Amino acid sequence: MEPKQAYWAGGLFDLKDLIGNRVLADAFEREAGGRWKAHLPQEQDSNGDRADTIRDDDLENLFASDALIANFDGPDLDSGTVAEFCFAKFLGLPTVLLRTDFRNANDPETCPDPWNLMCSGYPATETVLFSAMKETRGREFASATASLARQIVQALDRCMAIPPVAKTQDEAFAAFRHTVLTVGGSLPRRFPDERIRAIVARRFSALPVHA
Repeated sequence: MEPKQAYWAGGLFDLKDLIGNRVLADAFEREAGGRWKAHLPQEQDSNGDRADTIRDDDLENLFASDALIANFDGPDLDSGTVAEFCFAKFLGLPTVLLRTDFRNANDPETCPDPWNLMCSGYPATETVLFSAMKETRGREFASATASLARQIVQALDRCMAIPPVAKTQDEAFAAFRHTVLTVGGSLPRRFPDERIRAIVARRFSALPVHA
């Protein structure tokens, strides 16, 4: 059976981002036992590409994925990651929001999540909070990373079991097609109706409630 694809959204602007993304994604794939494969945008060849081409390449891979894992670290969330999270919710993609940053970037009296409340409360979304500072103190990094990866896989499994907002494949197709047309650029050409229908059918076939 082909592994499902999880789009790995997050910062990729410095060495710590690039190394951290790859190390955790590798651990995630090991813990998933071949059931999931991580897609890291940082590994796309985008040298010299125009901004709109990079955007469309990333969104194509997101739209074709089975789930999203979004890194929500930092005092203010990465804007590109938030945009990808919004598109994932438009498409009804199961999503895991991951935060390893121990800082609270929100008012805990108004929102239980440690980030802006506008990014909370969406369906088919699970949160994994993992204080990297606390969890790695006096502990091997490999062990801490494996523990975090295991939590991500478990959260993703819970998301995949949640019934989709779209009750039928026709509803999901309409939402997908509307999103593609709204985004514009080269996405309408990249996602003709037959490709959208194939992606929607694949996603529905993976849901236990539609087995």
